[in-house]
Amino acid sequence: MSVDKVLRMGVAGCGRMGQIHINNMLEMRFVSVTAVCSVIKAELDWAIKTIDGVVTFENFDDFIASDRFDAVLIVTPNIFHRDQVIAAMHHRKHVFCEKPIAPDAKSAWDVYYESLKFPDLKVCCGFPRRYVTPYVEAAKKIRNGDIGKVTTLRSQTTDLRMESDYFVDYIKTSGGIFVDCCIHDIDACLYLLGEDKTPATAFSTGTTNAWPVFQQFRDVDDGMGLVTFETGDVIMNVYGSRNNPHGHHTMTEVIGTKGRILINGQPRLIALDISDEKGTRMEAPDTQMTAFGYAFKLEMEAFRDWILYDKEANFNLKDAAKAVSIGAALMDSLDKLNLAKVNIY
Repeated sequence: MSVDKVLRMGVAGCGRMGQIHINNMLEMRFVSVTAVCSVIKAELDWAIKTIDGVVTFENFDDFIASDRFDAVLIVTPNIFHRDQVIAAMHHRKHVFCEKPIAPDAKSAWDVYYESLKFPDLKVCCGFPRRYVTPYVEAAKKIRNGDIGKVTTLRSQTTDLRMESDYFVDYIKTSGGIFVDCCIHDIDACLYLLGEDKTPATAFSTGTTNAWPVFQQFRDVDDGMGLVTFETGDVIMNVYGSRNNPHGHHTMTEVIGTKGRILINGQPRLIALDISDEKGTRMEAPDTQMTAFGYAFKLEMEAFRDWILYDKEANFNLKDAAKAVSIGAALMDSLDKLNLAKVNIY
């Protein structure tokens, strides 16, 4: 395609994340947001005020059949992802879907296998850590053999405690801490591992000391999971928390036979230490967006360049399906308090 080709984007879902993505795309060259779909009037009103000349739809079937866009960004609730991604492919649209690619393991693999029928389409699931500079540089060093053969990966996502009814309502339908929160860690580990290994078993446990109400949703506020692979030569450990008093802290460690790489070991907002009468301290980011907001724009730019110029990208739809399988197995183990098989369909 010529360098002045513009990627016409349609967006399904225009809530918090949809608006973040749209605002990012409005700042990008060679991208035009031409259509938006939502069942919520306030979201459509926002789109009309924000995007010049945008066409709005209330019905997804009408939206995805439209010829007004070439690629679709799906930012709807998780339960719709499988059917909407597959419908988009059948209407010859490139697809960027927010995580998870589907709400359950079987549906996630349905999407992956269906994508193989459309080799000319670019279909991906967005995981911004694949575009965060320290993760990208760590992956290069691991691929280069700097730490030898990878034997252990451990990663965490720990979020600032939120005292709000909105947060509790969100958790009710989130899919659980390992599918919602730690799926970023699972995918980050798969990305850093850089090998197509098949996960085998999962065990998890957790507590509800901070949010006893989460027991009603078969969920936890602090969860720890351990994952093995069929090859038996590597293990993965993930930790998720919704109870950090100091802010958001994402951290990932990769251990190899010759050394290790630690990413974001301290919860730094910026590389700044403050020393005063209280001692020496650092400031932590309050949310993932504060820490990694720039990566959401980078992943969308990578999606654009993947389509327009066939430029290699860090997306991996098979890993996205694996991540759902692993997250679902960890939730199953958490619920049944025993070892769970990771189902690969």
